[in-house]
Amino acid sequence: MHRLTWSHLLLRNSMVRLPMLVAFVLPLLLHANDCRGQDTGQGQPLLNMVLFVPSDVEPPPGVQRRFAQIAAITEEFVVKEMTKNGYPPKVTTPFSRDERGNYKFLFVRGEHPVGSGKYDKPGFQHGVINAAVKKYKLSRDRHVWWIWVYLGDPPKRYSDYRGSGNSIDGGWALCNYTNLQGELDPKLPLAGGLHQDLTLKACIHELGHGFGLPHLGPMSHDRRGNTLMGPQTKVFHGKVDARENDVYMCDATAAMLWTHPIFSGSTAKRLQMPQFEMTSCEGVYNRSGRYLEITGKIKSYIPAHSVVVIEEAPNGGAYYFRKSFAGKVDEDGKFRVKVTELERQEGEFRILFCFENGVNSGDGKGHGDKSGLTKPYRVTRRGVELVGTGAEN
Repeated sequence: MHRLTWSHLLLRNSMVRLPMLVAFVLPLLLHANDCRGQDTGQGQPLLNMVLFVPSDVEPPPGVQRRFAQIAAITEEFVVKEMTKNGYPPKVTTPFSRDERGNYKFLFVRGEHPVGSGKYDKPGFQHGVINAAVKKYKLSRDRHVWWIWVYLGDPPKRYSDYRGSGNSIDGGWALCNYTNLQGELDPKLPLAGGLHQDLTLKACIHELGHGFGLPHLGPMSHDRRGNTLMGPQTKVFHGKVDARENDVYMCDATAAMLWTHPIFSGSTAKRLQMPQFEMTSCEGVYNRSGRYLEITGKIKSYIPAHSVVVIEEAPNGGAYYFRKSFAGKVDEDGKFRVKVTELERQEGEFRILFCFENGVNSGDGKGHGDKSGLTKPYRVTRRGVELVGTGAEN
């Protein structure tokens, strides 16, 4: 069989024009006058798609076309869902592009062969990032790296999908690149058809972790299917609905993503952890509406735009089904959020704030849900109450 090189792949696909999609080309030369998304050396982070292969594996044909489809579908999904939840991003085309508006992605070859086992588990991602920074002369501006690992055609695959990050440090995600024929359709749900065969929902889910998003499950009253940061599709099918392939973004996820520098386009105070104090917090159960309304006030020198409340759950399968709720914080620091459904009769809420510089924190020290302030709750005949602070309307 003829062995294709990366340059052969580029030439073979250079004339492809996708309907409704922009062609995807390699960034062999980086131009200083690129549009937003280009590394200008001024600290603006990039959202980089990287194809990684071991030393003895060649990239599959058509990967540029596939990456263009994936990038376009991801952008459309994220922007649509954030906007639907009341958090329209200022940056609607977060993936790196050249001066013509074409998508760009990076290619990195490893030092070891596929049979070495060096690329079977997470840990090698930092070497991939370092190699990409050196090869493409990028600064280290705390970018987000979406690394697609190609170990060969099925049944070979990279199976240990992972992601980690936050708005200050940037992040990374590892997922498998599956070489399958066919066209991706933006009109199809993320967990349906070829999208599911390519594990597209899982791949974007891991990218979410690269942005610092936690696991947050679907809400029954939403009736929109599984959440992006919820359980695996097969788990959702087994527990909720085996026929449902729709995927959506819950409002808490949208709130936490809204001012990440990748989507705000701003790095103002990006490296600062907000110092704040929650001066009040109480819960009032609304019997007619059947919801718990949590209100309070926060004092912070970096303003918070939203509050997120997450129902805590034990580690394991239930963790992926956690209920979450978001509310806005006004200019005076006052917030309110409605808790409309719960999984358990008693437990704890984690409360955290989403700040204008992109940080999500509940204690001013750590990031994300694990830093959230804890408030016990319980369900009684009178409704839901915060233990020790509950009141009834």
